[in-house]
Amino acid sequence: MKNSNKQISSTPLLKVAGLHKKFCKDLTYNMYYGIKDLFTYFFGLKPNYTSLRKNEFWALKDINFSIYENDITILAGNNGSGKTTLTRMLAGIYETERGTIEYNKKIKKIISVYAIKSGFNPILTGRENIYLKAAYYGLTREETEENMKFIISFSDIVPYLDTPIGKYSSGMKTRLAMSIVLSIKSDILFIDEGFTFSDTSFKEKCYEFLKEEYSKKGRALIIATHRLTEISDFANRLIVLEKGKVVNITVDVDKGIKEYMANCNQTNQ
Repeated sequence: MKNSNKQISSTPLLKVAGLHKKFCKDLTYNMYYGIKDLFTYFFGLKPNYTSLRKNEFWALKDINFSIYENDITILAGNNGSGKTTLTRMLAGIYETERGTIEYNKKIKKIISVYAIKSGFNPILTGRENIYLKAAYYGLTREETEENMKFIISFSDIVPYLDTPIGKYSSGMKTRLAMSIVLSIKSDILFIDEGFTFSDTSFKEKCYEFLKEEYSKKGRALIIATHRLTEISDFANRLIVLEKGKVVNITVDVDKGIKEYMANCNQTNQ
């Protein structure tokens, strides 16, 4: 594994060491292993996560890296490389079975974004859905109201704010959903393919905002994406995954992307 992992500050916001994650390809075996592991826990023991059982595979294997203040990190890799599994583990969605994920004690809020438009109720208005979606990210009504002015302004949907969101176009829903996310002052923000939409001007607006908020204020952003060149201008770290393993960590983002793309082209030939 290549590693050009310069420290941006002395103490990391996030440190990952020896992280592994395995899944089972067969539903029947998966259920059997689940019941077996429950019984193991019941008797005060811990299941063995160091080896694979029949039909299991490593989705992540021996992942090690650190994220520092003002880091904007691109998480790259082909489909099936482990990007989504990794971000879900970092966000606490998947249980950590083997290895460690350590957050700095100063971390108070972590936000993870996956299906950006999920969670909206088509019957409710845009304004009502702001409260609904914000609650999904852990905001109280009072916090949402404090962010309301920003959300409305950034999304630029004022004429349609009190229209049922089921009447919105896909682009309008995306603008509203992303504006809600960006209104939250998270210490670490994970975004998994959140910028696949085609609204170029709004996308650039989001990128500029993220650059300002996460490269200068002691926070960190990790974006798992295939759209590497769009983010390369403001990212300062690249982590490349391949078949569940980290194969490159570098702060020379442009060079790292070129090497990654060249390797992808060779693989596809």
